[in-house]
Amino acid sequence: MPDRYTYPNSEVLKNRFSLVEQFALSRVENGLVELGLAALAVSPEEPTFRLSHLQAIHRRLFGELYPWAGELRQTDKEARGSGVVHCRPEFLETTAEDVFGALRDDILLDGPGRDVFAGHLAHHWGALAMLDPFRDGNTRAQAVLLDQLSRNAGWRISWADVDPDWLKEARLAAAAGDPGLLGKLLARATVPLAAGKCRMPAPPVA
Repeated sequence: MPDRYTYPNSEVLKNRFSLVEQFALSRVENGLVELGLAALAVSPEEPTFRLSHLQAIHRRLFGELYPWAGELRQTDKEARGSGVVHCRPEFLETTAEDVFGALRDDILLDGPGRDVFAGHLAHHWGALAMLDPFRDGNTRAQAVLLDQLSRNAGWRISWADVDPDWLKEARLAAAAGDPGLLGKLLARATVPLAAGKCRMPAPPVA
């Protein structure tokens, strides 16, 4: 089935620069996302932790490159080679209400020890990964939102200490209902916010 988001007979996403070669597109995307991350570190989005919050983050990361940045996808999405099927487009908004409602209601995100906090964060990231509301760029946008949540709860995630390949596998496992590995990865990289300052880079994947 043709993908409305890609160029004909290609897997390259349609973009504002009309780049039709994946390597060139990835280089431009990574550069623009780095700028977006720097801007979000200085001026983060209002921490409502609702779908609109995630949409605003995605728009700031990818809006200069993709016309659909921040918009809910209109096609089905499956993690390639994993068998993990994400939420159907027609159910995104109603499912998001449950996902973000559960996240906001989780009082354990404010005050627990590191391992408990990371475990709950992994659970909620699994729900967000199942949702994956955008055609692309979900992991980076979700990581920014969860980084912001962590900082509000007194923690920071040292993304440099999270292996991108392991994160990809753990995130998919969490989306399928098993957040254990993701929780362990996040626990190793989570430190008290007072333990030094760092910029807010999201993991360079998806």
